[in-house]
Amino acid sequence: MLRSRRITSVQLTQAALAEAKRLQPQLNAFITLTDKQALDTAARLDAELARGVDRGPLHGIPIVCKDLFATAGVLTSVGSQVFAHRIPTEDAAVITRLIQAGAVSIGKTNLNEFAAGIDGKNVYYGDAHNALRSERSPGGSSSGTGAAIGAGIVAAGIGSDTGGSVRVPAAWNGVVGIRPTHGLVSLYGAFPRAPRFDVAGPLGRTVHDTAVMLTAMAGPDSRDPYSRTAPKTDYLAGLDKGVSGLRIGLIEDYSLTGLDPDVAAAVRRVLPLLEQLGAQVSTVKVENLSTLLDFTPAFTILRWEFTQAMRDVYGPVADKSVFGPVVRADMAAAAKLTQADYDAAVARRPADASPLRSTLDHVDLLLTPTMPTVAPRLDTRSDEFTRGRRYTIPFTYADLPSISVPCGRGAEGLPVAVQLVGPEFGEALLFRAAADIERHTNGW
Repeated sequence: MLRSRRITSVQLTQAALAEAKRLQPQLNAFITLTDKQALDTAARLDAELARGVDRGPLHGIPIVCKDLFATAGVLTSVGSQVFAHRIPTEDAAVITRLIQAGAVSIGKTNLNEFAAGIDGKNVYYGDAHNALRSERSPGGSSSGTGAAIGAGIVAAGIGSDTGGSVRVPAAWNGVVGIRPTHGLVSLYGAFPRAPRFDVAGPLGRTVHDTAVMLTAMAGPDSRDPYSRTAPKTDYLAGLDKGVSGLRIGLIEDYSLTGLDPDVAAAVRRVLPLLEQLGAQVSTVKVENLSTLLDFTPAFTILRWEFTQAMRDVYGPVADKSVFGPVVRADMAAAAKLTQADYDAAVARRPADASPLRSTLDHVDLLLTPTMPTVAPRLDTRSDEFTRGRRYTIPFTYADLPSISVPCGRGAEGLPVAVQLVGPEFGEALLFRAAADIERHTNGW
């Protein structure tokens, strides 16, 4: 429609900003809206199209950005009062890439303080709320991005994922979200939660929208010490191929266990569908499953790296009361760790992850639920949220890319999602399979 001049980027951006403002009292999805900057950018992109300059499928399209990525001249709070006046002078690398692709950011979205948590709660900027039911959690920590997309404000946006912070809000708001291979997308200019685990990942209303975003976002960056080089890929290219011929594995005593009944029912409906579409579904065994479900090494790495990052970015923290309760608890736990604890956790990670990674020698993809429950109430006790990490942290720890795609509805009509897990740099395969699931479960 943009290219046929039936609508302009300015009109799309005006509509997105109006909807963001209308829904802000209900969702609290945004920390900052950037009206003038967004409209100026949209006008410039309209002028480019009029001159025949087309930057690609994101040209003139409104998106949102988690308030963890630096944006030049715009508040980047990381969800904390500590950075309530932090105005970066340059954009994060991923923001630059999206700008170059023609995206129009309408604002910075809410998140758990310092991306610490999956419930979407924030004691300083207020809790974000689920796109479908405002009393429910939107998931976190990319809570505002998930809620904004789920509510239809924009078609896509960016989040970050350390232990599930893209996949959880995608699942609970009924949208798509991918955690790419670590290092595929530059984290230069993103606040570090745990650099060995952190990734930037897109969320989208559809698999297509999400694939468009990752195509623009991916690429090496010498400024990011964890950046890795992979072949430049158009993730849209294989979306029509379907799952026929793919081998999809269910992990024994894991993929279909520990689920609420309504979630289990929705996930189980996907399995015969995959077989009808030509996939081979089988069970695989992970010998050290109990080790992967003991998150002690993962949290040792996460907490140690987070406190080191805080020291590097903020300086020595004498008064911990400036932080919210979740961050204070993380810091208290980290204070009990030693360099030797951290080094040992890092050293054991490859061996711990090897059996899980090796399953992909026998199947093309793994399938699990994304979360064991539908979105809980925001006032639910914290251990209910902790339970949800069972299906996200193991794949972070093993450094395997994974995508969350809606597959139906559970209790009270709330979304249920499956998670597909692939080999390193297997994002194209993930999009291919997720697109087929999306096509055939739409309306379930």
